Amino acid sequence: MGTPVTVFLGDASGVLFLRNEGEPALRRTLDAVGAAPGFRFAEADMGTSAFGSALVERRICQVTGNEHFAEELRGLTGVGAPIRHPLSGRVDGAISVVCLNDTANAEMMVLARRSAAAVERRLFEMVVEHEQALVNDFLRAPDGGVAMASTPLDLCRRDRLALTDAAVRLVAQGRAAVVKMALSDGRTATLVAQPIVGSTAIAVKARLTDGQEARLNGGGR
Repeated sequence: MGTPVTVFLGDASGVLFLRNEGEPALRRTLDAVGAAPGFRFAEADMGTSAFGSALVERRICQVTGNEHFAEELRGLTGVGAPIRHPLSGRVDGAISVVCLNDTANAEMMVLARRSAAAVERRLFEMVVEHEQALVNDFLRAPDGGVAMASTPLDLCRRDRLALTDAAVRLVAQGRAAVVKMALSDGRTATLVAQPIVGSTAIAVKARLTDGQEARLNGGGR
């Protein structure tokens, strides 16, 4: 874009974990107000800023000069964009592009939007990679992924029924899927559904957070 900018990336609580200094002259100003990795820069901490406003308003925001609450930031213009989880839609963080007021231009808005979209794409790739790893682990099982009816002995009846019901619903979907369930004892069960090669059946495997595993009844579509 031809304009030196500094880019911030932080989580939903406002904690910054990346600052890419395209404008080194801003370092002292930013350090003075705690706009650095490891510090919180939410609206509740720093007042109005592009980063904090993007988190609160859940949309792309521009804050210029005297619109900043902190006097030290009034020589700057920032554009912040929220980062949404690709599956849940919740705001998981924000990215902000900052430069001196006299060098600000409309391309900052484009850069912030594209940067947020790039982070969201990577989040989606991470979700897919995690699910694929679970499926691959399922397929490496000694029985080749064929479902057997077995559940951990220490599960209460309600949790057994809940797992069985979830397995039935996964089978009904007729495709590979990964679902997490909270159990009544505080543990979490991860259910992995996988089509059996050469068959119309779906096998379902459950893994608990304490390491226990179980094969749940599968069935045809």
